[in-house]
Amino acid sequence: MNERDLAEKNKILVVKTGSHMYGTNTPTSDEDFVGIFMPSEEYVYGFKRMDEVDFSVKDKDENGRNTKDAIDVKYYEFRKFVKLAMENNPNILEILFAPESNIVFINDLGRELLNMAKVFPYQGCKQKFLGYAFAQKHKMFVKKDNYFDLLKAKEFLKSKDSPWSLWEVEKDMDKSVFKKQINKLSGKIDFYQVGDINFMPSISIKNAIKMIEERLDKVGNREELYLKHAFDTKFAMHLVRLMIEGTMLLDKGFLEFPFSDYVKEFLMTIRNGEKSIDEVLTTATYYEELIEKIESPLPEKPRYDEIEEFVIKTMKEFLK
Repeated sequence: MNERDLAEKNKILVVKTGSHMYGTNTPTSDEDFVGIFMPSEEYVYGFKRMDEVDFSVKDKDENGRNTKDAIDVKYYEFRKFVKLAMENNPNILEILFAPESNIVFINDLGRELLNMAKVFPYQGCKQKFLGYAFAQKHKMFVKKDNYFDLLKAKEFLKSKDSPWSLWEVEKDMDKSVFKKQINKLSGKIDFYQVGDINFMPSISIKNAIKMIEERLDKVGNREELYLKHAFDTKFAMHLVRLMIEGTMLLDKGFLEFPFSDYVKEFLMTIRNGEKSIDEVLTTATYYEELIEKIESPLPEKPRYDEIEEFVIKTMKEFLK
């Protein structure tokens, strides 16, 4: 039996996640699912290992963006999932607090896992949620700077004949976009830096364009967000969302989905570009300060013993 068949056969829980769980989905939103499966004996007692299985269906439009038919599906092996949950990984904790309407499949073992949801969070979730939020904040700016340089470079190179190499068109280059890196010993150009890509002077223009297009595809292909708002509003929304979730978890000891109408509407105003970058950052700062002040009811350390006892009991119950 291959890994995909095994994961499907031994699944205990499948949840629809992302915007469909937060309540911020639109008619064009793609679907994300996370599943959990139990390992068979050879993956417990033998040499085989399988932490996760990807069932995703890729479907992109002509601009490289995911369409509404794209489906992101990842299944985690039970022990891997529990480990990530015990570490208070924000994406994993969300699964434990999924509303019934988002549960696509569940059996008795899956229900036992969800019944343990409030055992996993501890005060260390503060650093986890802040860390994940700051990562979104970082992407808002780093990607923006690189993006505009890559766009300008692509436009410039496409105006030239493709057989030429970069050094042959240097005299026409915008030096603020194509930054020359000079070898201190030889005094010659080592490479041209554009955004976060380094190009050898001898690379053909055709290949340079190809590299830029591949890089733009990796950063999301959300061109309209960059050009209209000068920052990525999707990352901005997730920045604030993670701050809100962290505040909720530390204050209440659990997460509630979908979000309230007020929170959903506020997040969507960010996503739609109705909030300025200053308003987004002010909101994020407010929640960051709030998170630091909360006297949380959560324990200071993970409940290792209780969680380990649950894992052993569940594994025994399944394998017998």
